Amino acid sequence: MAAKHEEPNLTPEEKHFRDCMITGDDFTKIEIYRSAAAWYKKALDLKPGDEEALNKLAAIQGKIRKENIAIYTIVAVFAVIAFMVVILIR
Repeated sequence: MAAKHEEPNLTPEEKHFRDCMITGDDFTKIEIYRSAAAWYKKALDLKPGDEEALNKLAAIQGKIRKENIAIYTIVAVFAVIAFMVVILIR
């Protein structure tokens, strides 16, 4: 998924970090946030404290929280509707 960009002055670790970031960006673009977060975490394992990786991970975690709230809301609404249907059938 990630486009590999050759930069001769990078160490193998720097290339791996860059590739993790690019893959995280690719997943972000297609809104697969949990996979994006995993790739940003891998990048942070390689370069702890990297500001760009930390910022991107924080942004993705915010999107994941919003997704979770939407899912919980839908489940709660469905539960209320199901309860109302059961009450009305009796």
